[in-house]
Amino acid sequence: MVSSDPPVGKYRRIALYLAVLAVLVGLSVWFWRDFCLWRGTSALRQRKLAAAESWVARSQWFHEGDDPQACLLEIRIARRQQQFQLVESKLQLASKMGVPKSELRRERLLAMAQTGQFSAMQANWSDLLTDPRDDGPEIARAYYTWTMLNHNLELANKTLDLWQKDYPKDPEPHELRGRFNQSIYNWAEAESDYRRALALDPDNDDFRLALASVMLERLKTNDAVPLFKEYLSRHPDNLTAIRGLAQCAATAGDLDTAIELLRGAMENHPDDFNVQKSYGEVLLAANRASEAAAVLEKAYRSVPEHANLAYSLARSLKASGRGNEAEPLLAFVAESRAPLDQLTALERQLRSEPGNLELRMQIAAIVAKYISRQDAIRWYQNLLQISPDYPPAHRELVALYHQAGDLEKAQFHQRVLEGRGEAKEMGDQPISDPASPTTSDADRTP
Repeated sequence: MVSSDPPVGKYRRIALYLAVLAVLVGLSVWFWRDFCLWRGTSALRQRKLAAAESWVARSQWFHEGDDPQACLLEIRIARRQQQFQLVESKLQLASKMGVPKSELRRERLLAMAQTGQFSAMQANWSDLLTDPRDDGPEIARAYYTWTMLNHNLELANKTLDLWQKDYPKDPEPHELRGRFNQSIYNWAEAESDYRRALALDPDNDDFRLALASVMLERLKTNDAVPLFKEYLSRHPDNLTAIRGLAQCAATAGDLDTAIELLRGAMENHPDDFNVQKSYGEVLLAANRASEAAAVLEKAYRSVPEHANLAYSLARSLKASGRGNEAEPLLAFVAESRAPLDQLTALERQLRSEPGNLELRMQIAAIVAKYISRQDAIRWYQNLLQISPDYPPAHRELVALYHQAGDLEKAQFHQRVLEGRGEAKEMGDQPISDPASPTTSDADRTP
């Protein structure tokens, strides 16, 4: 006879299994939020922002009501994504949820640093530098920008050295050092820096374009051409790359190819100043003076303060038999030579006297008169980052914005002068380049 368990025993085992399963499911649901937030935090540390967002969203599947921990994580993700309006709204929400005030203060400081609100950061850098956590690259980037804004080159280089030491796989400090070396015309070092950055991030086309541009400056056109072409294969309408490739062709004596490239760019972007200038100068080099004059005249109408452009236009007019029209341009070029020669010395002096506001005003005035009003605007904006209420800079910006036809910004600075506005212009962030705006030697000395 075959024995079998009584039916009651089977039911007990099934009930036990179901009870265990229910406990496991309950525990999973109970710890699901903590598990998801842990995974989200881990993804954020690894800078996998999309994954971090997904894990935060999953953490709320079985959770109702306020979640201060999730809200703080959302703030950090939004800040890393540079969505600063979202950061501000989340910070206001988090303060109502009971997120620790110390954490909210830290996030506000980090957001101010990342958005270039340096006047509010003066007494607070140490709080971030001594407690970087996993925000080290963001803090280093902001601190480096601040040191360069103040022309403290020694501290800027020390910042990059520590950044590279702490984050050896991060290409950005190499790229920033490359841009700095490029700004002081140290082309050999700039090439090395961009090569290192590209080696760490081979898919970064911005690094590729920067390296190609430096190669061109060093007359390594054979090396620059494939870099420009590879970049253009993914960004076919990029004017910087098109102009760079055209210049490579012109340097190699292939003016026909250079003209063809720039003619195409002109057809697609007829009002772009840099394309007009490059196209006109290549036509002039090809002895097509009348065509060059027509293009350069159009460029000169948009930037009449550009002394180098005035010189090219004067040459094209003289070669076209229009010497009388060239005379006032040549007089302007002659007038510009002494101030442009002085500009280099003033910038060198500024590196040892970064707080000298009068010196900054002198530089900006020369830039506005003989190089570019837009570059001058950036000089004045940078000055206001150091001294937000400095009236002479606001007065100059009123005039420059009126000349540019931007009445809204002109009125803003006029209100500041009259004491009816805040001394911070919305949308005017400090330039991201690691030095104040400068131009090439070719643009300075005709």
